[in-house]
Amino acid sequence: MNKQLELEDAIMQDAIRYVKEAGALILELMIQPLQIHEKENQSDLVTVVDMQSEDLLRNRIIADYPDHWILSEETDGGKEDAHLLLVHPPKGYGWIIDPIDGTTNFIHKMAHFAISIGIVKDGVPLCGVVYNPVTDDLYFGRKQRGAFLNGIPIHVGQEQDLSQALLGTGFPAKEWKANSNVVEQIARITGVARDVRILGSASLDLCLVASGGLTGFWHDGLYPWDVAAGLVIVQEAGGTITNHAGEDFELSNDTLVASNSFIHHSLLSVLK
Repeated sequence: MNKQLELEDAIMQDAIRYVKEAGALILELMIQPLQIHEKENQSDLVTVVDMQSEDLLRNRIIADYPDHWILSEETDGGKEDAHLLLVHPPKGYGWIIDPIDGTTNFIHKMAHFAISIGIVKDGVPLCGVVYNPVTDDLYFGRKQRGAFLNGIPIHVGQEQDLSQALLGTGFPAKEWKANSNVVEQIARITGVARDVRILGSASLDLCLVASGGLTGFWHDGLYPWDVAAGLVIVQEAGGTITNHAGEDFELSNDTLVASNSFIHHSLLSVLK
């Protein structure tokens, strides 16, 4: 095995270890009273637990991989150039972190939230790890190495037609309003697909596409930390991810459509 593969094996195992440690911290802190702060509105929230989880993850990465760059939601999410970092990404390995994806679910004690770590090399997604500490479900994938749930290989669902598809979506924080684009999209999907779910954690929703629980998922207004891990997992499970124009998805895109591949063209057509 060459040195690069050895390094990437170590990175993958360390990412798994980091999310497990962060998960244990979250479970310990979630039973305590939460300090909740609004970012953009009442549905865009952050807690002290988000920040402590992110601190743990960043500290582990900095200690073990001091020459790698990090992009994380709570540290970098308020910076105007954070999203643009992925348009011209730095060379070398980078870690893209969401310390709690699904904070609103976490606050309301709903067991659909996760720690998400995506690892890229020269801007290309390489590994993805998504961990739900409540259910102890660990999804991970690595480029050309497959996708797994708790160590067992996973694959996308086999629904061939949009009428058979169970889809997922979500509202960007700025779009939580009656006349939003998402409401219009759901209206167009209604009666065409089998049904739609709004579950509140993009990283886990992508993992559900990868494991066949959802046939497809679309979302506007996402950030790299929402999707960097799930992107690899879906692709390695046999799925397709594009932007709304049907072009290969880039981490700098803010529209995403993921599917089991079979229904992708039909889903894009309805969303357009």
